[in-house]
Amino acid sequence: MEPTPPNRGPGRIIILNGASSSGKSTLAKALQRTLDEPFLHVSSDQFVASGMLPERRDDEGSFSWWNEMRPRFFKGFHRCLPALAGAGNDLIVEHIIEFQHWREYLSRLLADLDVFLVGVHCDLTEIDRRERERGDRRIGEGRCHVETDGIHTFGPYDYEVDTSDGVSPTLAQSVVTAWRSRGPRRALKPFDASGGGAPAPG
Repeated sequence: MEPTPPNRGPGRIIILNGASSSGKSTLAKALQRTLDEPFLHVSSDQFVASGMLPERRDDEGSFSWWNEMRPRFFKGFHRCLPALAGAGNDLIVEHIIEFQHWREYLSRLLADLDVFLVGVHCDLTEIDRRERERGDRRIGEGRCHVETDGIHTFGPYDYEVDTSDGVSPTLAQSVVTAWRSRGPRRALKPFDASGGGAPAPG
């Protein structure tokens, strides 16, 4: 017989928003070790690493990565989050919220869930160094996320950390402590439609 765990309601979500190579994956794993309940670590990189994307890339047409495949891929990734949480899974979501619209979309999509948004900051020189050391990232990508895309300018956070010196147990514990003492949802609350907020998820 299939096991049926007790119904515990929707899961809680901790979102880590930061540039590429800022330490989000390391922090997510540290949080999993620190939290006293099981949290799933979810990221779009995991989908890509699974081999689900076609190798073909064209400048135009249905195989255009930037104009066709990528927008649909991330819309699907975003929609996976309420599905996983709705099934009762607690989540640590590692993400790069690249566009204001993405943040607004997530605020609507996750409106009925307990969401804690963490800003992951890192010195840009250190991000550059990590990219060179890793060898599997486009040099300048993380810097571009901060300086060009402005990923930390789209609204407030519930908590912020600086990972320039790495992710220590103390830093991870500070996130957990802030999460446990969280008040009413502040950062990723639904936008006020009267103020030109985001459209409902489509």
